[in-house]
Amino acid sequence: MNELTSNSNTKFLMANMTWKEVESTLSKNKTVIIPFGSTEEHGYHLPLSTDYYVAYELAKLVSKRIQVLVAPPICYGVCRRGASFPGTIPISIDTLRSLTIDIITSLHSQGFRNIIILPGHLGSAQIIGLELACQELLIKLEKLKIALIDLTKFFEKIPEGLIVERFGHAGEVETSLMLALDPKIVRMTDAISEKPIFPAHQIVRDSKKFMKSGVMGDAKIASIEKDTTILDLFVNEISKTIFGIIED
Repeated sequence: MNELTSNSNTKFLMANMTWKEVESTLSKNKTVIIPFGSTEEHGYHLPLSTDYYVAYELAKLVSKRIQVLVAPPICYGVCRRGASFPGTIPISIDTLRSLTIDIITSLHSQGFRNIIILPGHLGSAQIIGLELACQELLIKLEKLKIALIDLTKFFEKIPEGLIVERFGHAGEVETSLMLALDPKIVRMTDAISEKPIFPAHQIVRDSKKFMKSGVMGDAKIASIEKDTTILDLFVNEISKTIFGIIED
């Protein structure tokens, strides 16, 4: 584990705190990060927990840097492409939307005012569900500010030539991130390159007809060195976004 990720556990994890400790922190800081992920296939080499693991670990690192609370991660998400793979447990957009509204409404009632949603699962349906919830919450709750972090927006700031793939699933970037966070849970000997082609315009019922492993990209070219740099970039950019919300 590298210097950036070492000692990533902090006293700001709500799951480890008592209600009195949350109350005391809330009196000084009304900001909380909510990590959203999924339980979804990530090829032969990454665990089903990858999306919420990345989101939670990123949130911990940000919290360590700027001292804001981190809520327990949401471990289920809207997964369409991987739904036919064993172990993937999808929820509907309506469930995600309702869950998000309930969680943030509860936090707001306790006094939280700055909500940072940090998705590790970036499927389009997942983001739509979160955006719908955020729009409804802003109408419903006064003095609420929400940031919905889009990690893909930071890709343009990755140093030129560091990575080959800008997007994918369980490919170069995601695998490298997991290597940087905890190489023990990555089965690199099982990593493969697969770039499936889905039929244009057609809504596919069973993705396994078009891809074998679930990987969309080249996991074999991942490395700790690559995503130690990317990890640091993500933490810096998320931290700046949060400061912008707080100071606005």
